[in-house]
Amino acid sequence: MKLKQISPWTNIESIESKVDSSVLSWLKESGPITKRIKLSNKFQLKLLNDALDKISKEEQLFLGSSSKTFKVRRVILLGNGAPIVFAKSVIPTLTINKGLSSLGKIGNAPLGDILFTPSVFTKQEMVCASFLSEERDIYWGRKIKYSVNSEPISVMEVFLI
Repeated sequence: MKLKQISPWTNIESIESKVDSSVLSWLKESGPITKRIKLSNKFQLKLLNDALDKISKEEQLFLGSSSKTFKVRRVILLGNGAPIVFAKSVIPTLTINKGLSSLGKIGNAPLGDILFTPSVFTKQEMVCASFLSEERDIYWGRKIKYSVNSEPISVMEVFLI
């Protein structure tokens, strides 16, 4: 899935008046997105890639990690066979080594199954932006920085609704 970011990352308060309330509820969702999808849909995760990869300077700044290598995982979350969320996780290898080793072997499991383990992750920052698809549709997404044992992880979710 090709999405091009068309607005800068900003806080949710600055976009609330520009976003439809149904999309806003997804951007503000505080629990696992997979759980929300499962409430009214048959859930499926399609793993696009999960490997060491380069990240942009912007992503490095957002993470604030001294790691030199990063695991990048891209997935599509489907509900009843239809794409609902495109997600990209950036996990510094230092976070895997010093924070939580299970982040290095997520495989086909939803990241939310690990992220919402009580007392393990701390949500630190959230920003939102709009994206343009190849089909010229505009979607909104969010990027959240979490920490685990003082090491960062970034999770971006674009809501395809």
